[in-house]
Amino acid sequence: MPTDVPTNKRNYHIRKTIPKTGRVHQKTNGIIKLADEIKEMKKSKYRSQFELKLAKTLAENKIKFEYESKKFLYVPKVRTYTPDFYLPDVNIFIEAKGHLDKADRVKMVLVKEQHKDLDIRFVFMNARNKIYRGSRTTYADWCNRYDFRWAEKKIPEEWFKNG
Repeated sequence: MPTDVPTNKRNYHIRKTIPKTGRVHQKTNGIIKLADEIKEMKKSKYRSQFELKLAKTLAENKIKFEYESKKFLYVPKVRTYTPDFYLPDVNIFIEAKGHLDKADRVKMVLVKEQHKDLDIRFVFMNARNKIYRGSRTTYADWCNRYDFRWAEKKIPEEWFKNG
């Protein structure tokens, strides 16, 4: 076996597919943090590591929240939008996004137009990502254009306090 191929103690090559991304993570002797996080996420109700991280942060700060508890209909073709997090004390809905594709952008604009009373905000893993390859528009630019409040990597404390 080539020396650059990671192996475990029994000298087997180990490959782990990361949920949702389909990327393959290769773990080596003693490096099992990602595998442990994957196991933890599979036990939880959250759809991604990022959502799990945000939920832990909310819980650690003793912020009351609900996960995917509300549903809203929107058209032109009747569909249901389910926000990731709802903070009932400040009446804020939070979308946790690693990737903001075209379908998500269209959906969010329709939901905002049809439910003007909802305060929907985004938390991005990286707000500097481009909305598509070759675009100059970042996720943050898109949010600013459509009047969505946004943050990067974590939920700002001021959102907990006064919305």
